[in-house]
Amino acid sequence: MQLDVLAIVGDAVWIFVMATIASATRRAAKVIPADARVPMQWSLRGRTVWRAPRTVAFLLVVGIPLALGLILSAAARAPGPDTGGPLLLFLVRLALAPVMALVHLVWLRRAMRALDSEGVLKP
Repeated sequence: MQLDVLAIVGDAVWIFVMATIASATRRAAKVIPADARVPMQWSLRGRTVWRAPRTVAFLLVVGIPLALGLILSAAARAPGPDTGGPLLLFLVRLALAPVMALVHLVWLRRAMRALDSEGVLKP
């Protein structure tokens, strides 16, 4: 029974985080033109290292946390000894979910600032 409750609560937390990520991405997609190349990585000096087309950028930044969440969700339901593994996995999911949201929002803010300074954003 403990496994089921922890798995469900872990899923709920991850669903909330994915909704936050998807909502922020959708909002950004409204002001970033379809042909824009979005900054994906910056050097230590703050210069853009590489860019990706908007669609690819958004697929990556939404797809990576989604894939990680699905893998962790499957692992939470995998049969195994109940010696503390389910609790540990739950705590890992609980810690990683907000980190994924924070990383996404920091990346998005920085990308939006870079695009705004270049005059690429729609009004």
